[in-house]
Amino acid sequence: MATPPRSKTPYTALPPDPFIGFWQRVYNRISPYVTGGLVGLVAVIALIIGGWALSNWMEGRKERSTELLGKALRIADAELLKETDKDSDQSDEIPRFKTAAERSDAVLKTASELEQQFGNTPAALRGQLVRAGVLYDQGKYADAEAQYKKFLDAHPVEQPLIALAQEGVGLCAEARNDLAAALASYQAQQAIGFYKDRAAMNLARVYAKQGDKKKAVDTYKDLLSKLPPQGALRDDIQNHLAALEP
Repeated sequence: MATPPRSKTPYTALPPDPFIGFWQRVYNRISPYVTGGLVGLVAVIALIIGGWALSNWMEGRKERSTELLGKALRIADAELLKETDKDSDQSDEIPRFKTAAERSDAVLKTASELEQQFGNTPAALRGQLVRAGVLYDQGKYADAEAQYKKFLDAHPVEQPLIALAQEGVGLCAEARNDLAAALASYQAQQAIGFYKDRAAMNLARVYAKQGDKKKAVDTYKDLLSKLPPQGALRDDIQNHLAALEP
């Protein structure tokens, strides 16, 4: 891979912000669960898929597919060119781009190459998540949702990635205001067992949008009671409660 130095708490009572980048969303979901020192968003993704990639690195065809997946991730995380940058600052392997739109198109192109050339490999499966996140950022919610569902239909084994894909389906449904579908996706996310507090945040947000303020408040308070005193989400939850309670 579902992505900008914006607020680290994008899950508000407002509709999902299409300008919140995929990698920032992924980092926000995962960062409370990993130890310090992971400052790059790609490093966080690598933490999830690293063991799988390492075990397959030297297996011929899988090696090339892994390289393409890594390329897509590096492009997604590449800094944009500045006016002061020179042509010599470019990399032959990972080009840099003037705009985020150009960079997103390059990620999609690489992810498409990955699927076309190595469609039956584990790397191509994970590339679907990368593509889904970029499509979401572009506001192509139907296409993004199709990619998330395609990933889930392949029955992947990594529970953290399944949870992220379920959340992606929910975000796409929420973006088109299909709150019932979003609720079902977040409930499925919560049942997985990974990132259950993020799933609870999603559920509470949807309850509030549905007008069930009491259920939203109860969900936030229940989550708050289970977090450690210095939990990363406490301030965010308290802000939501302050907005909902009189």
